[in-house]
Amino acid sequence: MADLSARQVAALAEALGLPIAQEDLREVTFRLNALQEALASLEEPDLDSVEPLPVFWLAEEGPRGG
Repeated sequence: MADLSARQVAALAEALGLPIAQEDLREVTFRLNALQEALASLEEPDLDSVEPLPVFWLAEEGPRGG
């Protein structure tokens, strides 16, 4: 996803009723774009290169009912 511009962030904040001071808009835009980038890596984790591991529960940790 492309980075949001300061104008887009201001419009989103206004639509949500979140006040952002003009002097903070650049920092908020930077942080929101960084958050989007970090979250994008969670959408498609690189699980093809990891071997699956079986789960063995200890009696104290296992699901209840057993």
